[in-house]
Amino acid sequence: MIRRNQRFRNHLDDNLIHLRKNLFISPSDPMYYEKVIRYLDATSPEAHYKIGQKFQRRGNFKRAIFHYKEVLRTYPSPFYSAANRAIRDIEEEKAAHAMNMQHAFPEEAKGILPPFMKTLLIVLLVLNLLLIVLFAGSNPLYKTISTMKVWGAGSDITYETVDAPFVMYIAPETENKAIETALHKQALELAKEMPQTNILIYGVISQDNTSQGKTMLLRDEELTKSAVVVAEYHPATDEAVKIRFLNTEFGKHQPLSAIGANLVRTALTAYTKDHGGPPARLDALLQDFPNNYLSFIPLEATTGSNGISEAFTGDGGWVYTPDAANPSQMFYPNSAGVQDIPYEPVHIEINKKEHQLKLVSGDYILWDKEIGLGANDRTPLGQFLVKDRVQNPQGSRTQSYGEAGLGLGAIALHGTYDESSIGSDKSLGCVRLTNGDVQQLFPFVPKGAEVQIQASTWAAPSHEQLKNINLLIPASRPTLDESPEDVIFHWLG
Repeated sequence: MIRRNQRFRNHLDDNLIHLRKNLFISPSDPMYYEKVIRYLDATSPEAHYKIGQKFQRRGNFKRAIFHYKEVLRTYPSPFYSAANRAIRDIEEEKAAHAMNMQHAFPEEAKGILPPFMKTLLIVLLVLNLLLIVLFAGSNPLYKTISTMKVWGAGSDITYETVDAPFVMYIAPETENKAIETALHKQALELAKEMPQTNILIYGVISQDNTSQGKTMLLRDEELTKSAVVVAEYHPATDEAVKIRFLNTEFGKHQPLSAIGANLVRTALTAYTKDHGGPPARLDALLQDFPNNYLSFIPLEATTGSNGISEAFTGDGGWVYTPDAANPSQMFYPNSAGVQDIPYEPVHIEINKKEHQLKLVSGDYILWDKEIGLGANDRTPLGQFLVKDRVQNPQGSRTQSYGEAGLGLGAIALHGTYDESSIGSDKSLGCVRLTNGDVQQLFPFVPKGAEVQIQASTWAAPSHEQLKNINLLIPASRPTLDESPEDVIFHWLG
């Protein structure tokens, strides 16, 4: 299936890079790296290094050094050593220039240090004495392992280092303290063989009993993406083995955060179409029938909050800005750990041949249900919109539509008390689900969601079945009247 927001491929796509949301840029743009820093990643080592080179060529050494030092804030990176070397070259060039100026104007040379330099020398002398005391004691500082802490990557050291990356395979359920001890011991042993090398050890969880506890050279960079901890040790410059535990929860929660965002965006799109503009507050989506676009505001999975902020703070929950240009910018996670989420509307796909219903958003399946269809091929093909979201819908006959229904006009997706009709063709044209299945589906289908009824197997690529979807449901849900007693529905049944 081709998604509605991605129906045709643009021939310029191969020459553009997606920075964020709806912003694309060509690498040939002379301001490319400045825009990467401004819109994508303010700490990008590559972007700062390239800008530093630009200023260095222009002779603006102050700005060049600023950007090179920004590179040093991120470690490890491929540009770390190059930035160190560039700073050293600039300093040497500046020193040579100063020497030439001194020879050219000898009368300006001073035989006595200015007061500022004297003060600086005294401060440096005191600091050196303090360091000697710290490292000469019975329990030197370097023996302390730094845990659960992001260490500073910047450094004023300007000589080159060579990284030696390794991977250590860790058994599941290993306690953090045991991991720290193993990494510390292994780093010290490796440093004996490579004293001038920067040791990097990535800890990766392994289910293979034969590899657990082993340390090997890192040959596959993809392993670094699954690392739960990383250790760094460079004995030539720092006696401390630095250990940092990584956020392993991000990959688990990112798909759920995407589903939560697109659930609300789908409802916002429908509301905007019905009322000519988005609501001033998200509460407008949570009303009694027939304006129950949603049954609740989902939790943002990374932070476990569904609070709403007017601007991004990173404190959790969601950001809602009704004046934004598109759904992606209008509603998104208020969490620094979540990547930009494209708008992929929540919709239903029905395969008549297989009697299957899927609730889908992007590449993820929220629910996959077996259904019953109309006898004599009465269930129509085509694309429909959810017009009514009803609990306990009333028909001309008692219990005609089960416990809940999603009205599409003349037909509906509704529950049934005749579970033998599921998987067969017995209805008058409606799509039937068991009452349990329709109740699971109901809160994740917003008003205005599209329903695609197709005859046979979908041509779309396989989707990933999303687990733990109920983690998006808040413990406290708004009290809505979604069961209109005075409305009689005349779906085909």
